Amino acid sequence: MSNNTEAMTPINENVCFTSCTNQDDFDKLKQGLTLLEQAKVYDHNRDYYAAIRHYRDGVDYLMDEFMSRTSANEQSKEYLRFKCHKILNRVDILKKLIRQQEHETLQKAMDADEQEK
Repeated sequence: MSNNTEAMTPINENVCFTSCTNQDDFDKLKQGLTLLEQAKVYDHNRDYYAAIRHYRDGVDYLMDEFMSRTSANEQSKEYLRFKCHKILNRVDILKKLIRQQEHETLQKAMDADEQEK
């Protein structure tokens, strides 16, 4: 994938789905998008563990759906890879936030313990 994101043109969602012949073809795609929407809500509500789980599962569904489609065009696959990469970057940020929160909680507990003595 190119590092130049400006060269990547936005695509119409219909481009991704032109090879589908019936509505059942979208099951994994729908599940993946539903999980990603739920992940956004968890993320917004600062439930980072649930957000990470939903982001990862959503990306798995999307990648499974599109990588199994040999008839999907390369532009659609590239766009999907780019979006999944951005989502997984968010997962990494959330993991760092969790570690930071755990460290702060531990530090507060240690400080409180010290003050009691």
